[in-house]
Amino acid sequence: MKFRPIFISILTAATFMTVSCNSHKKSDAEVERENWLYSLNDSISKYQKRIETADNELKTIHDEIGNMIVNFDHVSNPRLVEGYYIYKGWSARYPLSKTGIVARITQDEGFELIAALSGGHFNQISVNAGNENVESSVVAHDQALNYRTSSLNTVCFYGSAADSIGDLISRNVSGTVTVTFFNGGKTGTLTVPEDQKEMIAATWQLFSAQRNAHHLEGEIPMLSRRIDACRRMLEANDSTLSK
Repeated sequence: MKFRPIFISILTAATFMTVSCNSHKKSDAEVERENWLYSLNDSISKYQKRIETADNELKTIHDEIGNMIVNFDHVSNPRLVEGYYIYKGWSARYPLSKTGIVARITQDEGFELIAALSGGHFNQISVNAGNENVESSVVAHDQALNYRTSSLNTVCFYGSAADSIGDLISRNVSGTVTVTFFNGGKTGTLTVPEDQKEMIAATWQLFSAQRNAHHLEGEIPMLSRRIDACRRMLEANDSTLSK
């Protein structure tokens, strides 16, 4: 019986230590919140690095555009809705007067392919180069984008399908590129001449560089806004803890 008070004292101390230790153990919610705060800092670091990389990429692309744009003429005509850019030496050869295909960049920096067929009608083209084949969209005859005279049919193609054709020709400029004309069925073919392949490839490369520049110009401020959002959340957390 002499040992009973000591036993109770030790048991009480052990119980107190256990409660004390448990009171400092972080809950799942606290651990999750800490991980979230760490992730915000990681995100800020990641976005800052991407902005730095994008800035360098943008400078390089702007230099490339500056070197390419000197090889283009800007054509402005009162009869046109808007002007366009065309590869040097081609302003006097366009519009086409016989079967062929060329490219231009619109005033708002869109890519357009203009194909022409003598002695036949068409509303769609298919372009083959190497082992690849890309079809355009169908452009109905409307005397605007699909224009006919008694001897020549000219069609303007734009959009993602035209972009794919421009990219295909640019990647195969040293090889054989064949255009097939369709108006329901096949109405003509063209093996694209070297000078037309060269001008289309140069036009596509300028357009592609401009498009990449615009993407980066949009990405950089978007990343800056994300950094600001992360910082606001961190500041809100600090404010909550200080209360």
